[in-house]
Amino acid sequence: MKSVLETYQAQAAASGWAVLFDPDLHFDWSGVHDLVQLWRDLRGDAPLPAREAMTARRLKGLLPNIALYERFTAPDGQTRHRVRLEGMRFVRIYGTHTGQVVQDFLSPENAARFCGGLDTTLAAMAPLRFLARTDSADKNFLSAEFCTMPLADNQGRPSMVMVCVQFSAIPWEVFLADAKERLAQAKSLASAARVSALRTAI
Repeated sequence: MKSVLETYQAQAAASGWAVLFDPDLHFDWSGVHDLVQLWRDLRGDAPLPAREAMTARRLKGLLPNIALYERFTAPDGQTRHRVRLEGMRFVRIYGTHTGQVVQDFLSPENAARFCGGLDTTLAAMAPLRFLARTDSADKNFLSAEFCTMPLADNQGRPSMVMVCVQFSAIPWEVFLADAKERLAQAKSLASAARVSALRTAI
């Protein structure tokens, strides 16, 4: 998985994307932790949980914040991503696009960034955390924390990604700086805990 994540980070840096990638899942939004645990519980011994297992009842409190995307190969042989489901908070920010192809309604640059995150999630075969500026048609002043989770379709193929998002009105530069500070603190605490555990074991 490491090479997959490094490829995404290198592309993000080279393209100047307004995004921060956190593979360690230090979510600021506490409700997402339960969602990630649900993903792990439903996966069991399989490579991925099935899309059908993520029922509305299980997602009840988070449905407005959730969207579902399906990757497919278009007739021209190119990879595309179709919107299969959108919660109301997605609709308010990005507009209604259920059934549409992402590459058809986002600019090429924004589609590359967004779909790059979906493809990275499917390649990683694990939940991921992204922080990004929204960059929608008229609301690029918003910031957001994304949890992306790969799912298997009804044939067991890794072709679907569920996205759960928490939007913020904090400007991206401030949002990013605050997030980096919290992330550094979290990593420092985790490192201290590992050292403490090692000393105790010795």
